[in-house]
Amino acid sequence: MSRVLRLPSRGRLLVCTDLQGNLGDFVAMAGHFAAAGPDAHLVITGDLVHGPDDETADDWPALLGTRYRDESVRLLQAFEQLARACPGRVHALLGNHDHSHVGGPVTSKFHPDEARALEQRLDPAGVLWLRTLISSFALVATAPCGVALLHAAPSAPIDGPDDLEALTLDGYEGRPFTDLLATPVLGPLLWSRMARDHEAERFVRALGTEVAIYGHDLVREGWAKDGPRQLCVSTSFGLVDAAKTYVELDLGAHYHSVDDFHEGVELRRLHH
Repeated sequence: MSRVLRLPSRGRLLVCTDLQGNLGDFVAMAGHFAAAGPDAHLVITGDLVHGPDDETADDWPALLGTRYRDESVRLLQAFEQLARACPGRVHALLGNHDHSHVGGPVTSKFHPDEARALEQRLDPAGVLWLRTLISSFALVATAPCGVALLHAAPSAPIDGPDDLEALTLDGYEGRPFTDLLATPVLGPLLWSRMARDHEAERFVRALGTEVAIYGHDLVREGWAKDGPRQLCVSTSFGLVDAAKTYVELDLGAHYHSVDDFHEGVELRRLHH
């Protein structure tokens, strides 16, 4: 399985981030994908799983955005169904929460061990299905239009795609996430919340691209530009519905910097 997903040079590209078990937001995103036409590609940049269980709490914290209930299993099922219906056009990248099911460290947000809490809801066949599906996710996607897609900020020190293909996902079970974050390439790919301008420049140039689009961090306004090479997008988790944002690009165009991304054109609201 390749760690780098290479996208084509025609059609539309839709990018969304950090659904974390929000099935309603996935359904909305699938609707935008369907409307984009038969040559469209959809890329989810990681963290498909692990949302809040209790939607009936009297004190719903503002940091969770619009209230929802975790439906990680149903979301993965819907993702797989859509990918089968549109072969080669529906993709997911690995996020730090997804990684905890396939060799990564424990993630703790709503449970002390999110992966264990989710897998305990499944029988052994279901656990195998979940892990097999997540193991198929690439780490990075690139497109000839000039964009690189990944889960976290583009601070990983790479010289080219081969540095990504050589990565091993397992071996971090039971270790603190700081151990992985200190790992030169895989850690930043999945956990980094910021990249200096020169780090982002090196990362995108190593992949033959010009702009990195990622999630992982939370942008309350829906998106943020950081220097000329970085666009952080928040599609779902932690946002109110009105702010949730996805990206839609023309794969046949070329994007030279974040200045080529405009609100209402490339940067679109998930819920109109």
